[in-house]
Amino acid sequence: MNGSDKIQTAIIDDDEEFVFALKEHLGFFPEIQLQGCASKYNQSRTLLLKDNLELVFMDIEMPVKSGFELLDEVRKLRKQMFSVVFYTAFDKYMIQGLRESAFDYMLKPVKPEDLKLVIDRYKQKRKNDQPVSFIPVSQGVTEIISLPTPIGLRFMDKNNIVLLQCTREQANDKPVWKAILTDLSEVKLRTGTTAKDILDLMGKTKFIQINQSAILNLNYLGSIEFKTRDCQLIPPFNGIKLVASRTHLYELRNKYDTL
Repeated sequence: MNGSDKIQTAIIDDDEEFVFALKEHLGFFPEIQLQGCASKYNQSRTLLLKDNLELVFMDIEMPVKSGFELLDEVRKLRKQMFSVVFYTAFDKYMIQGLRESAFDYMLKPVKPEDLKLVIDRYKQKRKNDQPVSFIPVSQGVTEIISLPTPIGLRFMDKNNIVLLQCTREQANDKPVWKAILTDLSEVKLRTGTTAKDILDLMGKTKFIQINQSAILNLNYLGSIEFKTRDCQLIPPFNGIKLVASRTHLYELRNKYDTL
């Protein structure tokens, strides 16, 4: 892998032992290029203002300013923001961390398997990232939900979920649901989660099932063609191809085709 292709990464933490351990774990990922580590406020601020920084592992409880405060300050000074993985020994910060637009959240001590999941998810996000001309604004008030993931719970605004799809990574794998977000990143749901579980969690007002393996957020659905059963999403998600099943189309027509 070329140096330019590597994920430019930084660690912000005042715990030297933890920084050493995290650096050791990250050393097993050739796609990671560590730009530096910082433990003090001024040092951290300088590191976070590097132009090419992409991914930051940041402790929440830091001296002088918390990770949240430092992140808020840096946001005002950067043209392009990096992705943040918050971690702490205290899960009381989880909801606030996710509301601060964290890419992910981990509890100390970080387990290698959890770190791998985070990096794999970031690689997928990086692969999917592309310039877009229009990002829909969040529809309605913020509605925080908790998605069951393989490593715990992911708290987020359900308005930022475009759709949920059930897929198999390999032919012999069990089917697994994943949520596709407005930034085109994906959140893998816990094995065993069903469509009914998802609809019960999301509510059936904004989310509709169009076939056995797809549940759509109505905020991002532009049209359904009765003849072809094609479901057209609004830009920039119109590249996602979806087809309604005959059974679900019949249910949708009964519910929405009132004229």
